[in-house]
Amino acid sequence: MAYSLNLVRGVAVAAFAWQFAAATPAAAQLADVDLAPDKRGGIEDMEDISKYCGTEPLKVAYSDGWGGNYWRQITRAEFEDEASKCPNITEVRYTDGEFKAEKQIADIRGLIAQEFDVIVVFADTGVAQLKVMRQATEAGIAVVPFSTGDAPFGEIGVDYLTRVTETQIGLGAKLAEWMVETLDGKGNVIVHGGTPGNPMTASQAVGWREVFAANPGITVLEGPVDTNWDPALAQRVTAAAIAKYDQIDGMMAETTGPIRAFLAAGRPIPAWAGQDLNELSCLWQDNHEANPTFKLATASAHTWLVRLALRKGLAAVNGMDNLEPSLIDLPFSEDSTSSDPALAVKCDKDLPPTAIPSAMVSGEVMKEILSR
Repeated sequence: MAYSLNLVRGVAVAAFAWQFAAATPAAAQLADVDLAPDKRGGIEDMEDISKYCGTEPLKVAYSDGWGGNYWRQITRAEFEDEASKCPNITEVRYTDGEFKAEKQIADIRGLIAQEFDVIVVFADTGVAQLKVMRQATEAGIAVVPFSTGDAPFGEIGVDYLTRVTETQIGLGAKLAEWMVETLDGKGNVIVHGGTPGNPMTASQAVGWREVFAANPGITVLEGPVDTNWDPALAQRVTAAAIAKYDQIDGMMAETTGPIRAFLAAGRPIPAWAGQDLNELSCLWQDNHEANPTFKLATASAHTWLVRLALRKGLAAVNGMDNLEPSLIDLPFSEDSTSSDPALAVKCDKDLPPTAIPSAMVSGEVMKEILSR
């Protein structure tokens, strides 16, 4: 085990009953490496995992707060694929918190007791996970939450080793800037969000509001509209908006439900900015000729971000710096208005609708996991 943590881990696990009241030497040792927690960059700055694998046998785990949709299934596959590239990783574990705070806490406690070296965390229940993440950190485990959003989440170096996240404020601004350019600075726009009060929607709103405020020709008719990221609900609220407004020129949304609402109403599909998804790409392919206003831009759905979290954790347990950025500006995956072939819309009707074009796992892997 890297850093000869067996003795330290044994002491920490034996002391689990008193909640790891004191930080272990291993935890302090992990903190000595530079993981660039405030560095901002993009996918072009990502590195190969091989330089961070090390040689000592290691155990790595992905503690998911909820594994119940296609994004989570693909993200799990990304983690397992990245870990498979290190021959010294002897065990790869996945746990599903089932969107229950206590279940995920119990999952992480189990990983502590079994002396895992790296735990990557998607903390759906947010701050409820900080205490157990801190316990794992104090036990000398490299704990790396990802997709935590722009808002502060606990304390880096205390509650966990480091974090990696997309900047949702930057994403909101990026999509809004594309919308302004596509509409030539004038038009009516509706913006959809997810669950009520979720931090990702709130952070994106900071970005798009600033951009639209600087472009007074853009009118935000509604937004962010709560949809729970549920295509059926998004379709219903869009149908209501279509009945209410004579002119809708742009939509910012992460589900395909609104497109179906426009099709059902016989209204032109407006310019569209969101997150990449095979179903969305194929809807564009099938409908854009009859709907010339249906321009499409999608940002990467960033399932690959879990790979960066794993690399940060491995670097730490192997005593290496990792200077890849921790704050990620998401790239466009597709842009139908661009002449760049790399940004062409990527409909693949041989893949399931829930496949993600920007995923770093193969189409065959997505086909297999999404058909379960």
